[in-house]
Amino acid sequence: MVDLVGYFLFVFAGLFFGLFGSGGSIIIIPILIYIFKINSYEATTYSLLLVFLISFFGSIKHFKSRNMHISKILSFIVSTLLFTAISRIYIFPNIPDYIKLLNISKESLLMIIFSIVIFISALSLFQSPLKAVSRNYTVVLFLTGICVGLLTGILGIGGGFIILPALILFAGMGIKQAASCTLFIIMLNSLLAIMLEITIFRFDFRWDFIVYILLSSLIGVSIGIYLLNKIDVKIIKKLFSYSLLLLSLLILFIELF
Repeated sequence: MVDLVGYFLFVFAGLFFGLFGSGGSIIIIPILIYIFKINSYEATTYSLLLVFLISFFGSIKHFKSRNMHISKILSFIVSTLLFTAISRIYIFPNIPDYIKLLNISKESLLMIIFSIVIFISALSLFQSPLKAVSRNYTVVLFLTGICVGLLTGILGIGGGFIILPALILFAGMGIKQAASCTLFIIMLNSLLAIMLEITIFRFDFRWDFIVYILLSSLIGVSIGIYLLNKIDVKIIKKLFSYSLLLLSLLILFIELF
């Protein structure tokens, strides 16, 4: 019964990916940890693989719709790939399982950081897109890419909930263009992290489990991409923002109480 609930929630995670071009990984991590009882290291690794597969599927569909503008996000791609590698190889493995100074476990600390980042990203979406961004947005996106790379390597998330607001606010993209570019960046980022896990850390995946959660997620992705062309973009943006706020507060409540 618990597994069925988990698989249903993966459909919801896929819906986020398809509809918003991001956000699926912030649901995947809590599902793996709280529902399937997987430790933080395995959860982040499974999340990265699933994020790659889903974003690859979604990117193909968005590419056919011609919503992508790769030239605008090159600086973002360079910085995020570099810092994904650095954080996954050197930072994440060296975080102790229990931090005595803070009297908190590694998993709880990561989830609290996770919820705070989600909350801040949600608040940023309530702001209007910046108008005078054409001159400096490349530098801003490069710096944002560093943050996303660190989060991908440490938390095992695609970082779409940061990428999407950044592309809307700093590059002046519309929600559909931003969603398409976000999926493409997530695909590259998560692919790099997974290749590092396989080649350096020799992670052994449970492929039967992956098949079930992938199929559930892809159902959600298909529904989300279909709805993207049917729902007003303002409604999509509000749904995404409020969903992030609710999830961040829920995770924080679970970890603190």
